[in-house]
Amino acid sequence: MTCRFLVGAALAALATPAFADHTGPSGVGSGSGLNVFAPDTLDEGRGAVGFRILYTRPEHRSDQELEQLAAEHIHAHNTDYNLNASIGVAYGITHRLTVSAELPYLRRDRLREGEHSQVGPVATNAVERLGTVSGIGDLDLLAKYRLTGEDGLRFAIVGGIKAPTGSTHKHDLEGERLETEHQPGTGSWDPIVGASAAMKAGAVQLTASALYQFAGKGAQDTRLGDRLQGGFSIAHHFGESKEAPHHHDDGEAEHHHHHEAHDSWDAFVELGGEWEGRQEIAGIAERASGGSWIYAAPGVRFNSRSGWSAGAAVALPLWQHIRNSHPDNRFRAMLSVGKSF
Repeated sequence: MTCRFLVGAALAALATPAFADHTGPSGVGSGSGLNVFAPDTLDEGRGAVGFRILYTRPEHRSDQELEQLAAEHIHAHNTDYNLNASIGVAYGITHRLTVSAELPYLRRDRLREGEHSQVGPVATNAVERLGTVSGIGDLDLLAKYRLTGEDGLRFAIVGGIKAPTGSTHKHDLEGERLETEHQPGTGSWDPIVGASAAMKAGAVQLTASALYQFAGKGAQDTRLGDRLQGGFSIAHHFGESKEAPHHHDDGEAEHHHHHEAHDSWDAFVELGGEWEGRQEIAGIAERASGGSWIYAAPGVRFNSRSGWSAGAAVALPLWQHIRNSHPDNRFRAMLSVGKSF
C-alpha cells in the first residue's frame, strides 16, 4: 500500500503559492493531501513517474483598479489564469531515502500590469497588456530521509535545491524584457528544507508537513521572497490493497500477510497555508509584494492494482492577506496521474 500511496512521489505534493508567479518547493511523496506530503519513502530500487496540472484562478481586477494602484506607485498585475503542468520522477535509493526531480511548464494567461509615469508635472497611470507568458520553469531536486520505521508515528526530513533551469528572457508584446517575477524562471539557486510526520489509525491517516524555500538572488538583480508552506490532512482509505512488506534494519523484507492488490480509493481533506516574503530588486524591498493565505482542499485519489493512480483536489481560501501587487485567490484546482515501477 505504501508504494501505491507513493505513485505520485515523482510529482510530490506540488505546492505553488497561488498569489505568486513562481512555483514553491515540492514535497517528496503523496498519499496525503494537495500540498501536505507524507513521510513514507519508496522501497530500495523502486521508482515512480507522474504528471500533474495545477490551475489557479485569481480574483479579477479591472483596469480601473490597476490604474488606481499605479497612482499609489504600486505596479499591481492580474492574469486570467495561471497554469502549471509538471512532470517528475522519484527513486528509492534505500528503504529510507527517496530522491526526486520535478520540472514544471508555466503559463500566465493575458498578463496585465498597472504603470505609473511622470513627465514634468504631468502624471499618467495606465494599464499595459503584456501578453501571455509561457515556458519551462525551474527544476526542483529533493531528497527525503525517513527517520523512523514504517509503523506507528512516522517522521521524515527533506532537503534539496531549486535549480535555475527556466527562461528569464521572455518579452512583452512591445518587445521589452519582462520583470523577473513574470518570467518562467527565476535565475536563482534556492535551498529547500522541510519535515513530515504521519500516523495511521486503521484506514485513516493523519499527516502534517512543512517546507521552507530560501530565495537566492536571481535574474535582473531580483531576489524573490522566501516561501513557507505547510498544513495538516486527514485521509481515509477505501477498499483492499496489497500489504507492504516490513523491512529489517539490514534491508531484508518480511513478506508476511501478502495479499493480492485490489483497486482502491483515498478521500482526503487538507487544511493548509502558504506565506511568501517580499521580493527585493537591487536590494530594495517592494512593500506591496508577498502575503499569505489559508485554504481548505478536499480531494480524492484512485489507486489501481496495476500501479497507476489518479487524483483531483480543489483548494478554496478560508482567509487571505495578499498584498496589493498580486490579486487574491479565487480557487486552485489539481489533476494528477502517476505510475509506480
